[in-house]
Amino acid sequence: MADRVSDPSRTLLVAGKEFADHLASRRFTLVLLLFLILCSVSLYEGVENYSEKLAAYSDGTAPVPKFLGYPGWMPEKPSLLTVFLNLSSMVASYGPLLAIATGFDLITRERWSGSLKTLLSRPVFRDEVITGKALGGFAALTLAMSIAILIALALLLLFAIVPSPAELGAILVFWFVSLVYLFTFFSVALLASSVVADSGSALVWSLVAIFVLSSIVPIFGGILTDAVAGTPPEPVDMSDPQFTEEEWLQYREEERTYLEHQERIGATVRLLSPQRNYQELSVAITNPRFSMWINPDPFALRTPHPGEEPLPDLPDLIALIRQPIVAMLALPAIFFGAAYTRFMRMDIR
Repeated sequence: MADRVSDPSRTLLVAGKEFADHLASRRFTLVLLLFLILCSVSLYEGVENYSEKLAAYSDGTAPVPKFLGYPGWMPEKPSLLTVFLNLSSMVASYGPLLAIATGFDLITRERWSGSLKTLLSRPVFRDEVITGKALGGFAALTLAMSIAILIALALLLLFAIVPSPAELGAILVFWFVSLVYLFTFFSVALLASSVVADSGSALVWSLVAIFVLSSIVPIFGGILTDAVAGTPPEPVDMSDPQFTEEEWLQYREEERTYLEHQERIGATVRLLSPQRNYQELSVAITNPRFSMWINPDPFALRTPHPGEEPLPDLPDLIALIRQPIVAMLALPAIFFGAAYTRFMRMDIR
């Protein structure tokens, strides 16, 4: 028996075939077109809103907002990155449907038609097939996300808005994070296609996975947090004549410990939701100051005043979102690893 020799060109050949099949697929073209239309509408509204805010700021007519009840916060020049926050809401909501439409029948379709058995009878190995299919699907998603970003840049230029180099760098990071988010659900669909026997079942289980990861996991996180964290400490009665400062300090320490324990449980469970991770990272990329406000130190027992802190440094921001970053990268690796293992052990007859 000849020794197995891996050849990257075979993997790229499979990837090229898959990418071409996606582009020739009416289903993929239709879903991609709907996705881009929704993104374009959202981007146009975002660019128009940004232009109005920028004009108001330039004219000195921008309203002075109030945040968390604190008045007197001076208006700041709006950032065009908020336009991409509009895009992130569309990607978060409809991107998983595009990703699943790309991957739910990659294996089941070829098993049903018999082409998978024919393919594996050629001098190509299983790991090259599954890796090539994943690369082909990822290339199709990259094309979709790249077109959405180009539409955003075209609309900005249409309104005579030119991004700075730093803003272009942030847009590039946003593009990459969005790709990882889409690949997470593509990997889920690929896993379903490797496990079940027909495309219909793979589609159903993929849609169930979207619902579970995006809706059930956050709800379950709240329920689990309340169940595991237990009951909060009993508040002290400050009207009691026997009330002492030592009792108050002890209560504050117990409350701090309880909130710390509660937040760790909830945050750990919420990391299993790709949508939650993507939303946190999108806000951190497009509006880092706001990200620091809505994600304050969970154990500080106080939300900072908007005018108290300068724009957060990059190390501080990364420290704040390091867990969503790790989870965002780990989840697609886990799902693809499961799909890879299943395909390698699959009985193809």
